[in-house]
Amino acid sequence: MIPPSIASATDALEAEAFAALGSRVAASTLRWTSACALAFAALLALSVALATGDRSALPDPAQPSASAYLDFDLAVLRALARRSLSAPENADGLRSLWARRPPWTLPSDDSTPARLVPLRDAWAASVADKSRFRAAARGAWDALGILIAGLSLALAAAAAAGAFAEGVRTRASAPRLALLGSAALGLVAIPLWPMLDPSLFYDRTRSLGSGLQAALFVAAFAGAFSGAAARGLFAPGPQAASLTALAGRPQLLAAARLSALLATRWLVPLLPALAAAAVFACAKADQDPSARAASGLGGLIRAAMREVSVAERLSSAALVGGALVVLWYLGHRFVAEVRASLRAAEGAG
Repeated sequence: MIPPSIASATDALEAEAFAALGSRVAASTLRWTSACALAFAALLALSVALATGDRSALPDPAQPSASAYLDFDLAVLRALARRSLSAPENADGLRSLWARRPPWTLPSDDSTPARLVPLRDAWAASVADKSRFRAAARGAWDALGILIAGLSLALAAAAAAGAFAEGVRTRASAPRLALLGSAALGLVAIPLWPMLDPSLFYDRTRSLGSGLQAALFVAAFAGAFSGAAARGLFAPGPQAASLTALAGRPQLLAAARLSALLATRWLVPLLPALAAAAVFACAKADQDPSARAASGLGGLIRAAMREVSVAERLSSAALVGGALVVLWYLGHRFVAEVRASLRAAEGAG
């Protein structure tokens, strides 16, 4: 038997494991930061490409109003109902009245053909203080914070559920069914309850803000929070059966990491819906009627609805769609990097 005073090669094994985990987390953070820079650079390239078209010389032609013509025709029809065109004494008067009908013709299109502007001017228009790109970038950044917070809450729920289920499973004398039912009520049923409130979606005066309430909304959207917690409670991975060799805190930590690792695979198909939920929460907060100025995605959506030119509306809509793609991509990269950081749990199982 080795005396306690003699150092062993395995004494610093736990510290080395934490150091390895820290290096993986640092590498994942660096890769995700690089992905953020690449995604926003692509959004800037999209804005510059949309700004290369000179839309100032292409005003939409004013369409003639039909109200004046309809009012005139209605007056003639009323006169026809009172008098007959076959009467000689009234025919000339009605024909002269009909001759004064205003002409209904489309105006001639005198606009100049579309042309491209220099790249320098397109760049200056894209990076201006009140440009569409800045509005889209600010909105995408705000929504990205909400999306990452929602994904983190869902992964935390999966980890907590996995650790709780492992703790219940190792206690033979405890009422397992009652404990699992209580955990399911708190982690599965309660987060879904706000989704049943219609005013959360249709009340324009109700804003989720950009804090914890918005993050909880994104996490609960599409059942991400509840589904991850339910899988951690009732559908643990096959590696969970091997955790009985551990005891106490290491066993619970291993179960939590394994459950979170499995949740990263389950959350990938839900990322488009969660990205759309983040855009909805951010735009709804930005479209608050009490707000004096909307500078994010809400302002961009409102600008697209107010624009008269079709080209301007399509440009704003394209930037909103580009911001949504950026959120989906960065959310996918976040989940992938979390999976890479927790991959050691899979090998440990």
